[in-house]
Amino acid sequence: MNVTRQGGGIRVPVLIASVFLTVGAACLTGCGNVASDDRAASSSGDSAVELNAGGDCAGRDVVVNRDGASIVLDGECGTVTIEANGVSADIGSSDAVLIRGQDTNVIGGRTGTLTVAGRTNSANIETVEAIEVQGNGVTVVGKQAGRISVAGSGNSITVDDSGVTTVSGNDNFVRAQEMDSLELTGSNNSVDWETGAAAPVSDSGSENRLTAPGQ
Repeated sequence: MNVTRQGGGIRVPVLIASVFLTVGAACLTGCGNVASDDRAASSSGDSAVELNAGGDCAGRDVVVNRDGASIVLDGECGTVTIEANGVSADIGSSDAVLIRGQDTNVIGGRTGTLTVAGRTNSANIETVEAIEVQGNGVTVVGKQAGRISVAGSGNSITVDDSGVTTVSGNDNFVRAQEMDSLELTGSNNSVDWETGAAAPVSDSGSENRLTAPGQ
């Protein structure tokens, strides 16, 4: 590289300076676009898809946010979140179902965790790993539930077989043909089971009505 001295300083030829400016500009625009595209692709992959008209989940997380929607979700679903009111949903298989609206009815074959946070909702899912009832006036029916937790009030849960069952809310009704264990911290609940645990692990509430095996 040739440089010239002028007035005690060093002057870089205009051509070389232009090259540095061009490369720098390319890096600022091109490199930045690559990183931005990567983030966009990652964000798109992590976001849930809206299926307010139903369709194939194709392993994706799904959001239903249209009031009064009546949908059938096919295939394997990730987490299905229902944020609207008055929804009717048929979900064959899912990792989890989260109901945040109200006056919603869900039926399904299998899910990991069923969480009902809204009011006056109902769900009939055959096999559930865990049922989490956080709302009020909820009705849940199923065949198998690995774990049941009822924190709201005025709910009704009926299953064939349940594992660990915890009732911390009030004025709830829980019935199972078989129940492995039961813990009560709420009051005025009614729990009925035919086989399994002989008595609650603990009952720190008040006025709970229990019908254990043999009673």
